[in-house]
Amino acid sequence: MLNIYACVCLRTAATFARVSDPTFIIDCHRCKAKVAAHQKGLAEKSYCNEEHEPGGYRLYIGSCPVCDSFLVGEASQVGFEGYNDEEDVWTDVVRVFPKPSRTFSSTRIPNVVKDSLIEAERCLQANANIAACVMLGRALEAVCRNILSSASPVLPVPAAPVPAAKKRMMLAEGIEQLKLKGIIDDRLYDWSQQLHAFRNLAAHPEDVSISREDAEDLQTFVNAIVEYIYDLTDRYDDFKFRIERRNRRKRASEGTI
Repeated sequence: MLNIYACVCLRTAATFARVSDPTFIIDCHRCKAKVAAHQKGLAEKSYCNEEHEPGGYRLYIGSCPVCDSFLVGEASQVGFEGYNDEEDVWTDVVRVFPKPSRTFSSTRIPNVVKDSLIEAERCLQANANIAACVMLGRALEAVCRNILSSASPVLPVPAAPVPAAKKRMMLAEGIEQLKLKGIIDDRLYDWSQQLHAFRNLAAHPEDVSISREDAEDLQTFVNAIVEYIYDLTDRYDDFKFRIERRNRRKRASEGTI
């Protein structure tokens, strides 16, 4: 009887402690919803940048109240009491573990592409699926403009007459050009077409609903396209350079050069 009583007391105490824990709002990757996670830890850091402007961020550690998954999130300080606001103001908590935002290694990726992908991830974590599709379409359109403009030959501009300003490339045209120039294969082209269709639905005032599952699939497709065009291309170029350098050294050592 004493053992049973002790177990009941311990369980009651644990439940009370859990309920009294501070909480923070974060997206749960397993429940696919915003939850009030039980806070287990908090780290905070303040700093000043090179322009002597204040900054700060918090790292939250907790667990989902529904599925009990560990969740780690980060928030940035955007308002500072006595500096630019009446009180300290923090952004919403963005999950960084598990399933953190996708990162890429290539330095050729334009900032507009990276920023759009980050915004799409934030939209997904906020269950704003339509907004996420718009940002994913923006990211892919920026990829098209960056790759195709750098791949196009630079033609001399005639002195007169002055040509009319060329219309900026839109997503549909960019996808077709990527396919025609062999920059993407048939499968990546099909993925791009699906994103284009969803982006058009999301960007116009139609009565549509986009599920989180569909939005996450589109995010995966865009990430794969960016990785293929930038990361894998850079890595393959580095690989070829190492092979050629190794072969040159071998031929030099054998006296065949």
